[in-house]
Amino acid sequence: MPGVVFYNPTRIFDRMPRRLDEHHIRKLGQQVGKFHKACARIKSVLPKSSKTLRTDIYSLLHQLEIKEKQFGSAMQVDFLKYHCETFLRNRSKYNMSSFEIIPVFIDWNIGNFSVDQNLNLYSRWDYDWFRMSYRVLDFYFLSRVVSDVGDRTIFSYGIKTLMEDRFIIFLKEYHQVNPLTANEIRFLKEAYRFFILNYVIKDGKYFFSEQYAKNCRLKHLNCTCPR
Repeated sequence: MPGVVFYNPTRIFDRMPRRLDEHHIRKLGQQVGKFHKACARIKSVLPKSSKTLRTDIYSLLHQLEIKEKQFGSAMQVDFLKYHCETFLRNRSKYNMSSFEIIPVFIDWNIGNFSVDQNLNLYSRWDYDWFRMSYRVLDFYFLSRVVSDVGDRTIFSYGIKTLMEDRFIIFLKEYHQVNPLTANEIRFLKEAYRFFILNYVIKDGKYFFSEQYAKNCRLKHLNCTCPR
């Protein structure tokens, strides 16, 4: 059913540089820690959502059963099922039920937030992937923001940015403001796996042009989710 969204224009201050220096990374880590604290404070005034990571993965498994040909060969479908099952299994392993659920935006890049002259977060826009979920879902895209390559016009979704020293600096600064648990850190690879399975494989056709969605899906079918 079609809907209409009304919104106010977002005020924009300054944008961070396309490639961040270390002091930018440290400040961003502190600011995102404070931002997630603010998100946690308002979670009780937002309606509860029936949409969870588990329901999205079950939805993909269902599509793999009834629309198998849309996802490639039988071998590729089995590959996707393996990663869905691995994700569901690791939900219990990392005790996800203990993770706090807050509003998260997931899709962070230099072009969708602004900062003031002191590098404090000032405004944020682009809510396509907004959901009520775990704060660690934001970290993959934040790892891309602080990566050595910096902001890009042509996107790819490799996992290497999560392993850069620059992202570790970001996490350390975040942790000083808003401490992370060991299981949340361990869950980072599952957050990445979920992003690929849900936003690239299952729903990519809604977020990317048809040709780009197809190319991105085929690329990730061939290798990238962590074992």
